[in-house]
Amino acid sequence: MHQKSAVTQKISELVAPCLASMGLALWGLEMAQSGRRQLVRLYLDLAPDTPRTPERQGVTVDECATVSRRLSALLDVEDIFHEPYVLEVSSPGLGRHFFAPGQLAPFIGRTVEAKLTVPQQGRKRFRGELTAVDGSRLTVNVDPGPKAFLFSFDFDETDSIRLIPAFDAISEGGAGGGASSGTSEVTP
Repeated sequence: MHQKSAVTQKISELVAPCLASMGLALWGLEMAQSGRRQLVRLYLDLAPDTPRTPERQGVTVDECATVSRRLSALLDVEDIFHEPYVLEVSSPGLGRHFFAPGQLAPFIGRTVEAKLTVPQQGRKRFRGELTAVDGSRLTVNVDPGPKAFLFSFDFDETDSIRLIPAFDAISEGGAGGGASSGTSEVTP
């Protein structure tokens, strides 16, 4: 589920220099069909070496628009899609999805929701506090309260995993808070 196709790899390579020059990094890339068009959705975040300050907690709408224009031109020149496509560029947002296990470590102590590809313990969805990340192995304290239990699983066993926004942390400028979540669309 989390493997990159040749097309997503090519798009990642095309956008990388543009993002690096802006102090940004590719958080994730999704592709899907949108009617008769190919939908290409990029999520951008600040590069690991770009400092977060009170004034700059995340990606701006203007940065998304700039990347969208530049990438659209590159995709047209490279002729990756032979059919019409829709390009969406945005920040990961407050309820960010995770695309690689290495993205999760900074969010230990925060609430996540994992949807597994195959049910375990009679269910597919597990929600709770992320307590550990060991390589691709994740541990979540599920169902906090009297029925709480620790549940460990491999990142590759998930269909999706996302952060559950903590609105008290956002108002205090906590991890992942303050990011603009604009979307820029270009349809060639």
